[in-house]
Amino acid sequence: MMSAQELVASLCREADQHLALGEPPLATAFYLAAFSCHAPSAVRSVRAALAAARGAPVLATLEAWCRGDSQIPAIHWDGMAVVSLTGTLASAFLATLCPDHPAAVLHSLAGLLAHGHHQEVVRRCGALLDAHTQQSLELRLTRALAWVLSGAQVDAGLADYVQAFTSSADRTVAFVCTHQQPYLPVLVGSLQDHISRSQQAGHSSCQQETDPHRLLAALDPEGIWSDALSPEALLRGGRYEDCRAACSRALESDPTGTRPQGERLAALLVTRAAAALLLDGGARDLLGDLHQAFRVSPAGARRQFEAVLSAEARERVRVQAREAADTAFVHFQEAVRSRPELREDSGRELLAPATRALRVLLRVAPRTERPALGARLAECLLLAGDAAGARALCERLLRPSDPRGHAEGRAPLLVLRGFCALHAGDALRAREDFQAVVEQGPPQPGGCVRALCGRGLLRVLAGSAFLGALDYVTACRLRPDEALLVAKAYVPWNQRGLLLTVLREEGRRMLQREPGPGPTRARGRRSQASDSDSPAAREGDAQGVYQLATLLMELDAEDEAPRLLVADALYRLGRLDEAHKALLVAPPRRPQAAPVLVRLALLQLRRGFLYDANQLVKKVVQSGDTACLQPTLDVFRNEDRQLLRCHCHTRALAILRARQGGAEGEAHTREAISYLSLAIFAAGSQASESLLMRARCYGLLGQKKTAMFDFNSVLRAEPGNVQALCGRALLHLALDQQEEAVDDIFSALKLDSHTAVPEIRSLKPEAQALITQGLSSRCRALLSPLPDTRAPLSDGDFQGLLAAGEALIQIDARQLSWHILLADVLLAMGSYEEAGAHLQKILQPTPPSEAAQARWGLLRLKKGDVPAAARDLQCLAETDARDLSFLLRLLETSERQSLAQTAAQEASTLLNSGQPCQALGYCSLAVLASGGRTHHLRLRVTCLTELQEFGRALGDLDRVLREGTEDCDVQMRAEDLCCRGRLLLSLGDEARAARSFAQALKLSPTPAQSSLWERPGRGPTTCVFLCHGQRCLEEQRYTEAWTAAESGLLVDPEHSGLKRLKARIRREATSGCRLH
Repeated sequence: MMSAQELVASLCREADQHLALGEPPLATAFYLAAFSCHAPSAVRSVRAALAAARGAPVLATLEAWCRGDSQIPAIHWDGMAVVSLTGTLASAFLATLCPDHPAAVLHSLAGLLAHGHHQEVVRRCGALLDAHTQQSLELRLTRALAWVLSGAQVDAGLADYVQAFTSSADRTVAFVCTHQQPYLPVLVGSLQDHISRSQQAGHSSCQQETDPHRLLAALDPEGIWSDALSPEALLRGGRYEDCRAACSRALESDPTGTRPQGERLAALLVTRAAAALLLDGGARDLLGDLHQAFRVSPAGARRQFEAVLSAEARERVRVQAREAADTAFVHFQEAVRSRPELREDSGRELLAPATRALRVLLRVAPRTERPALGARLAECLLLAGDAAGARALCERLLRPSDPRGHAEGRAPLLVLRGFCALHAGDALRAREDFQAVVEQGPPQPGGCVRALCGRGLLRVLAGSAFLGALDYVTACRLRPDEALLVAKAYVPWNQRGLLLTVLREEGRRMLQREPGPGPTRARGRRSQASDSDSPAAREGDAQGVYQLATLLMELDAEDEAPRLLVADALYRLGRLDEAHKALLVAPPRRPQAAPVLVRLALLQLRRGFLYDANQLVKKVVQSGDTACLQPTLDVFRNEDRQLLRCHCHTRALAILRARQGGAEGEAHTREAISYLSLAIFAAGSQASESLLMRARCYGLLGQKKTAMFDFNSVLRAEPGNVQALCGRALLHLALDQQEEAVDDIFSALKLDSHTAVPEIRSLKPEAQALITQGLSSRCRALLSPLPDTRAPLSDGDFQGLLAAGEALIQIDARQLSWHILLADVLLAMGSYEEAGAHLQKILQPTPPSEAAQARWGLLRLKKGDVPAAARDLQCLAETDARDLSFLLRLLETSERQSLAQTAAQEASTLLNSGQPCQALGYCSLAVLASGGRTHHLRLRVTCLTELQEFGRALGDLDRVLREGTEDCDVQMRAEDLCCRGRLLLSLGDEARAARSFAQALKLSPTPAQSSLWERPGRGPTTCVFLCHGQRCLEEQRYTEAWTAAESGLLVDPEHSGLKRLKARIRREATSGCRLH
């Protein structure tokens, strides 16, 4: 394989041979091929030929190739054709050989023009012209073409063309046709525009008008671009295809990217549209051209439209424009209905043809039709997303141009402006516009429907969900399709989801409204719309909800809730078969969804298909999804819900009766709970029986708190339900809440003891014991304050006490305390005969209890037998003073006084006869009956002292001393102090005894001396004082020691020990203490 240098040498030798043979084109071609392989070698060969005066033909040939005067011949080398030889390569070769050669320069400038480097061409041409080159005409024409193509200095370029043509017409035309042929259409078009502008400017110079025309005629001798063959002439001559082609050529951009502007562009577009109309070329191209023409130059387009088209043709344009607008809008509506996602705004591009057609119609239609067309255009703009443009157009169309205009003609524009304001966030303006249209009503049902939908949306956004739903119900009744379009296209995308949810919820609430008087399940919402609740009104509600639900189905085909709402509305309308079919075709999101199944079950029950209903209910129970059924069942009529309740309750009973132990029994219990739950949902406010049964089932499963919830639910609806109270009491007991359990049992007994007692007796012994003890304590707590409190027990309280007492005896008659309790209740109630009869039954055992005997004594007192009463009551005084106090509170004041006096007399008699033991009970009875009178206390002190119960005696005596004597007898008080001292001595407390003796002597010396001399005697008394004084002296309590010595000397003035003690105290106290 030969190298590049070898190949170039071979090509040059071949070229030399052809040059020698007188074949310059072939020789130049081989030189050019060598130049393409290795430029320096080829250049040396040609320059060598030039030096030998043989190269001139080569330069001439290259110059012709650069100008395009001749073609480069095809050559072959080594059996292959050389195809890389071009005019550009020839220009480069010539420029290398002769850098300043004009042909090479022009060829390089042409290449720059072809690549769009117009400014570079202008710069180079200017530089060469300044150098006074020989080819000034060609350079000037090249620069002129660059100016025309750039579009920046078209007039300057055309002026250069005209000047060159004026100076040398033939040479100018030859150069343009030879070297600028590709740009000839652009140049001719620019000349035509220049001529047109000159005519419009009114230039009067004849020379300025003639020269461009002559140049145009010279460049276009065949008249392709002359006025005789203009698009308008072709159109008038019936050459529609040629006209459309000519318009298309004129509208095409030249290589520089320029195209006709202004009225010329509008005229060409209208002319092409007219040709398309007359050729029946389709409305799309026709309307596209007209729309663009009117947008570029409305006045020029209108003049051209009226000039090139007849009245009949113009009407055809209007008809096609209307059809195109209607068709595009229909396609948009279909796209809106088929949107898979509610919040999508897809399909807006389909409105572009409608918008285009309407804009054309606004330009070509009669003036009377333009307001309606403007409204339609505003609608398309709004639906296409241009809310601002639509609002501006509505504002312009709503300006009062004709004071005689009808108000109904403004309704569509008001609605559109309202939605535009809604999109812009101007809720106030939107509400005003919608309200104005709604108040007008017919004869614009479409506008009224849209206004209702807009107002309904605003009400929903403002929180008035029910009123908003009513607006949509009304709209659906008038025009469902229109309401659907508004909801899916007019409503802003980010508000459609909220609207759908609110309408769905409000539609269900309308169906859930309970018929008949009283509060409704819709929480009073119905009262906002109508005070009537007749069957016709309810049927109207159901019909409206049905249409609303149909709309919701169209809005979101994937949502199962609207389908269920349709079925519910059909049920309310009594169309059961249709409701059943609607449920069968409803696609539940979950297999065998509970809401669908329970509706089917209710419908089958209503239609009498019990087997199918039972199977459906079983599937609902097996699904375990019963918590969501309350809103479902609220839609159905009460009688149908009761059918379901009875069915489920009966089934639950059957399951529980067949219940076995162990795990299988627990499973049966859970199944029964599911049936009961469904029954409860179906029963509504009449679910007490099922709730009670379900609570017991939960209790069997150990779910105490859940059972408690059911019992509480029953009691909220029926506070007096005895079974619920008893059940809840048992749960409280199981939860170690004994007080709450007793409260519930007590309430149950008060309401119905016949029901409550068996419940208590059914408990285990341990639980029974807790309940009975709690009841007893509760009754005692209620009886204890009587009659001390100012607020006596009510009849209801007494009824509860009586029921509790009787119940305790029924539960365990062997308990004597229950009988005593019942007797106390009867006594507190004042039923003495009944109490006596009951006491006679429990007094039969021998010996009778002290509590029963005491109550019998109370009855004797009531009959006036005070001594016998005192005898019966005193036996309780020492054994159970609290119980005796309760009985004494049941007596009148006079009865207690009489009883106290009789008891005191009997006690004194017994003490005098030396029977202190028998007397003590009477003493205590007297004290309790009198309320602690001092003389009765002293009597008991005496009795207790004889019985050597010094502590109790001291307590009574201290009580006497605290309360003081009734007659303020000083001697009696001194005697009490002496007695106290003697008791203290008996208890071994000499210090306190000495103090008591000293107080007595100080209070009343003489009676005290006599008492102390009698007991304990003079000697023991002085001994007590002496010992106490010595002890105080040792402890340096001089005052107390001195008092002891003085008191002792009062008892025995000659006692030497006390005297010495006194002297010693004086001596030790000489330090300054004043003793007396």
